[in-house]
Amino acid sequence: CCGVVRREGGDLQFRVRGVCGRCCGVVCFSWKRLFGRMRHLAGLLQIVAGSAGMGKLIRLVPHPVMVGFVNGLAIVMLKAQLTHFQSAGKFLSAFSPEGAATYGCTLLTMALVRLGIPKLQEKVNAAKAVPPTLGGVVLTSIMARVFKWPLKTLADVAGAETFKGGLSVLPKIGLPSSVWTPFVNAPLETLRIILPYAITMAAVGSIESLLTLQLLDGIIDDGKRGSTKREVIGQGIGNLASGLTGGIGGCALIGQSLINAQSGGGVSRLSGMSMAMFLALGIVACAPLLGQIPVVALAGVMLLVCQSTFSWGSLRLLGKVPNLDLFIISLVTFVTVKDDLAKAVLIGTITSALGFAWKQSTTISATISQTKLDPPSGPTLPNVKSYNINGPLFFGSTQAFSRIFSVKEDPDDIVIDFTGSRVFDHSALEAINNIADRYGALGKRVYLRHLSKDCARLLGNVHGGGLPPYEVVESNSNDPFYGVAEKPEFYNDVPVPKSA
Repeated sequence: CCGVVRREGGDLQFRVRGVCGRCCGVVCFSWKRLFGRMRHLAGLLQIVAGSAGMGKLIRLVPHPVMVGFVNGLAIVMLKAQLTHFQSAGKFLSAFSPEGAATYGCTLLTMALVRLGIPKLQEKVNAAKAVPPTLGGVVLTSIMARVFKWPLKTLADVAGAETFKGGLSVLPKIGLPSSVWTPFVNAPLETLRIILPYAITMAAVGSIESLLTLQLLDGIIDDGKRGSTKREVIGQGIGNLASGLTGGIGGCALIGQSLINAQSGGGVSRLSGMSMAMFLALGIVACAPLLGQIPVVALAGVMLLVCQSTFSWGSLRLLGKVPNLDLFIISLVTFVTVKDDLAKAVLIGTITSALGFAWKQSTTISATISQTKLDPPSGPTLPNVKSYNINGPLFFGSTQAFSRIFSVKEDPDDIVIDFTGSRVFDHSALEAINNIADRYGALGKRVYLRHLSKDCARLLGNVHGGGLPPYEVVESNSNDPFYGVAEKPEFYNDVPVPKSA
């Protein structure tokens, strides 16, 4: 039920949703006492965040963070599959009957999925109706059953009770009293306890889903782009539905989504919903049969997913991209494997932003030339010293900006030309005013040229009601127009402030 709801509420056709390991990790901390309440609150938070358009913030995630995310996710999935090849903490020997069957079944599944069935589909059109992954798992399961290979099946791992089948396995739909009773008795205390877990679960699920959306947008080049708003809202509705059926809750499954996309999914929304529908049908009607599937057959499919998920091209980037980007890829990969996806993306994005700000702060410079000046009073000055600023002026570059000028050695009239620069924030405005104040203290005058109108007006506001007589803003029809001010009225025929 929850998989269908998430699929229908989401956006891209080839997305597959279900219980996610990252969300399960959050659930583990709140199991029993908090779980029922937390999953509903997480769903509500996702609906609110999606409705507020917070999903579009995923655009701020830079490409190196995306590369680190997929690499870390591939390693996490690989580590999960390796447990199926171990016994008592050690890898099975390839020469033992169990080890030979395990490794052989895995390799056979991978060969059928990657080579055998695709080759057959090229020659037999009817074979194209069967996805390679499904055909590979079915064939190896039949062979394992016929030849009686000593392999663990799904029923062995999950228990025969899980695969007993029948309508009795269907969950009951409803809101148990354990969810709403604590909110009635002690609402603030209950909210204080579960809110951190709910926020974490909502953030982890949303981030992984949105990153998967971006990844698949790049892989499936069909001219369509996924809607981040619908994605987050649909996931929140799905998690609420999951709570009503006793489910754990989850998000987009990158491995299954890749399998779906590579198998030809994406034609309609049924492509993404089919996983949930067929899984439910299989558990009810064919559970004993599904229970006989060897676990390592599915592990073989997931190993192929790991191989296709990992960005192998990132290994060839050494010396070809900035060292900061290489560091961010490694950092995000490490944190994803060691700790948490949401934390990895947050750390990677902050590191990228700081690195970008630092790099931009070092690019500001100035060239000195002579220019013609027409002062408000007095004759025209043909050769006035002009500082032609190049590079962005913002909080990170204000100190470098202030070191450009030789205030004591400069003549009585100078020009600061911002044609090659742009003023971004309040720190930049303060830096301009501070430079003008330094010249004014020595009885000199500064002429500011090619500033945006809203920027010129804000300079007067920051100075406390108007510009001093030693700070003059020149107005020209060729002046740039960019948004430093937040209020719309600053952009409607803004007059340039006059010096006192």
